[in-house]
Amino acid sequence: MNGKRECVVAMRGCVTYGTDGGWGRSGRARIPWTADRRAALKAAREKRIMKITSNVAPPVGLLSAPGLLAAIGVFAATGVTGGAALAQEPPDTVFEVEALEVVVGSRAGVADPATLPVPVDIYGAEEIARLGEVDLSEVLGRIAPSFNSTRLSAGDGAALHVATLRGMNGDQVLVLVNGKRRHGVAFAKVLAVSGQGTTGTDLRAIPVHAIKRIEVLREGAASQYGSDAIAGVINIVLKDDASGIDAATFLGRTSRGDGMRLITSANAGVPIGDGFLNVTMEVARQEVTNRAGAAPTCFGPDPSYGPCADGGKVIQLQRNGEPDYRGAGFMANAAIPLGESAELYAFGGYSGREAVSDGLYRKADWVPRTVSHVYPDGFFPIEESDLTDKSAVAGLRGPVGAWSGDLSLGFGHGRFAFGAANSINPSYAAEYLAGNPGADGASIAANAGPRNTFSGGLNVRQWTLNADATRELEVGSTPAFLALGGAFRRDSYWMEAGDRASWACGPSDTPGSFPAAHHQNDGSVFASCGIQGYPGYSTTSASLSARDRNSFGAYADMELSPSEAATLSGALRFEQYTDAGSSLTGKVAGRVQLGPSGAALRAAVSTGFRAPRLPQRGFNTIGFVGGSEGLVSAGFLPEGDQIACADFRACSLSHETSLSFTGGFVYSADNGLLVTADYYRVAVGDAIALTQSLGPAHGLRSGARFQGRPVDAVAFWTNAIDTRTQGFDLVASWRLRGMAWGAADLSATLHRNSTRITANRNENFIGATQQTLIEQAQPGRRIGVSADIRSAGGLGARFSVNHIGAVTTPFIFEENVTIDAAAIADLELTVQIADRIRLGLGANNLLDRLPNRLPDDSVAQLWTMEYPSESPYGVAGRIWYMRVNVVGN
Repeated sequence: MNGKRECVVAMRGCVTYGTDGGWGRSGRARIPWTADRRAALKAAREKRIMKITSNVAPPVGLLSAPGLLAAIGVFAATGVTGGAALAQEPPDTVFEVEALEVVVGSRAGVADPATLPVPVDIYGAEEIARLGEVDLSEVLGRIAPSFNSTRLSAGDGAALHVATLRGMNGDQVLVLVNGKRRHGVAFAKVLAVSGQGTTGTDLRAIPVHAIKRIEVLREGAASQYGSDAIAGVINIVLKDDASGIDAATFLGRTSRGDGMRLITSANAGVPIGDGFLNVTMEVARQEVTNRAGAAPTCFGPDPSYGPCADGGKVIQLQRNGEPDYRGAGFMANAAIPLGESAELYAFGGYSGREAVSDGLYRKADWVPRTVSHVYPDGFFPIEESDLTDKSAVAGLRGPVGAWSGDLSLGFGHGRFAFGAANSINPSYAAEYLAGNPGADGASIAANAGPRNTFSGGLNVRQWTLNADATRELEVGSTPAFLALGGAFRRDSYWMEAGDRASWACGPSDTPGSFPAAHHQNDGSVFASCGIQGYPGYSTTSASLSARDRNSFGAYADMELSPSEAATLSGALRFEQYTDAGSSLTGKVAGRVQLGPSGAALRAAVSTGFRAPRLPQRGFNTIGFVGGSEGLVSAGFLPEGDQIACADFRACSLSHETSLSFTGGFVYSADNGLLVTADYYRVAVGDAIALTQSLGPAHGLRSGARFQGRPVDAVAFWTNAIDTRTQGFDLVASWRLRGMAWGAADLSATLHRNSTRITANRNENFIGATQQTLIEQAQPGRRIGVSADIRSAGGLGARFSVNHIGAVTTPFIFEENVTIDAAAIADLELTVQIADRIRLGLGANNLLDRLPNRLPDDSVAQLWTMEYPSESPYGVAGRIWYMRVNVVGN
């Protein structure tokens, strides 16, 4: 190999190796786009040496537990092309390496992330794919120290997993695919859960098997990449193999026998002349998990709510677990050389997913919310979600004189549609009974409206035009690298109206209300409007929601190397938004090598901004709840609504601003040891938040009207607060090579963070519930250790433990509920059965850790919901699984 330089993706660094098999960390290197480089990359693809096999697999001996095969079924997946060739390779090559060019953190084509002045973590395809999770956000939550994704077990957002970094919001993280901006989600969380009022990017739409590597920049970078990059940047690099087929299947089930999850995927690469086309297909299926019990009370037309006597009905009032989920999608990545040095490239994909989650049981004596002639025992509404994501990017890159240019056009569209099943709009039967007071039960039931409705949809669309140019030059006698570029983006958001029965007050949709159609009602209790479970969006909401905006950005980014031991970089970016004004942001960063020891210091200071996401500007709806005092209504207001403006002086949203500092230490040794420690502090001004429900006590005028109807309470988005997030990350990894038995990777991570509200401009807007969600609903501590071992004979083992800190969230009937810290252990054992087949057996959450159970009074009041509806480690418990990976030519 004669000193050839490669980068080992899994362990976030680069190595130099010679004919003696020795390994040592190399220095900083830039990789210009040249004809020689293109030829080398083409040769690499043809020889199938560009492979990422960062780690190994976890658990087998424990899989002899009774009932394992019934709980698992069949196979499971790793996801690494060429992995089968490891069966009898010599120890020094047990872990294959990949020629790496880091995209985030520097535009200079840096090969070793440890030489950057900012912290960048890199995770390879196998490390990502083999952790036994359905979606990418859960995978990264297990291996990235500052990454978090909270799972909901009930409600309209249970199918959506948005990622966060450093304990900040999901919409303060920028997600790139192949270095290009990914569109966000159309759904904004409005319930009192972690991330309330925020949006983000749905990583579940990207098949895990399509990923070559992921780069996580743990530093503010809005001056380099634009809006949203306050907490950091996640760049997903797609596979680019030009040959080979890799098929994988994962099948698992919880130790309680539910939650079966099956993921089947295949990746194939084909040459196109001197270029390539790489395509990934994925199909996923996950059944519900349920950690609720049976209600300890009796139900019927006249429920007693006492202990059940003989013949009484015991009903399960809640499903406490993950939703039923199924989805399919594909991603494609392609490039074709043009001439000697230019390249035409394209990538994109489609994802379609369906999920079924659960609302709360409507008890039989809830007069306003049910129709006793249809549901004499009450009913269990079902919430249906339909998610689609489409994306495509095409571009041309190559040299233009002394410059290397890149021109691209990108498109993205996300749709989140909702429906309700096994439900009812109580006002339909109520209006019929009001017009036909002598109607019998059968007639009332026949005129009670539909039991299933389409509740509406949310849409975001993004068009992006990017132009970038880079070149090497000298500033005096100092080598430098300069990048210039600009971007134009068109963003759109709109809501789709649901079926009339999903939102109307009776078939006539009259502004008044009707006495509930219930045998216990004496005419004094009024029926609720809209379908129970997920009330629909009205035609008025749809017309008020439409938002479009244009934005333009231009940047300059320069890196200097005044000596072999020092690197300095700086960036400036100007952004202009048609709806959020303009912003000028900057960044300065540096790194200094501390002699030949392998130690270095690094630091960065930057300003940033985040324009309001369009769902935060345009989302609006109104809900009606009946009762003994008539119809009570609450509205979510769009930006610019006259109620928010006149009553609360919240007329428009402005962009968030940030000031970020990161400073740390890097040590890399010739024996494969790498240690990084970084402190960070991010101050956000004018942070956007959703207010609490505001009524007359908070300043809402008497007789306020929204959508032409009286409202008793409202909520809206506003620049209400300033926040400060600070903490540190410690990452240590050690690559062991040259042993007779094989090789190993060891790692340990420690992440600490704390977010505080430093200014609250109106305590009526942000109350105790919102403050708890902002400051305590994400883990403030994560500790991880892992050992990844593989023998030259084809056996492998991976064991990891992630300690996730305690969180506190608001909960119905309780001021707050604290979810205790927990150590989540994962184990997998793998074996190379044949040259092309690898089998893995394992367990996620090996110790079967669940959140602490809710107090008994909460369980009774919340209809057998024994665990909180959100948890940083879910409520599924232990998952046993098997998987198989098959590689073909």
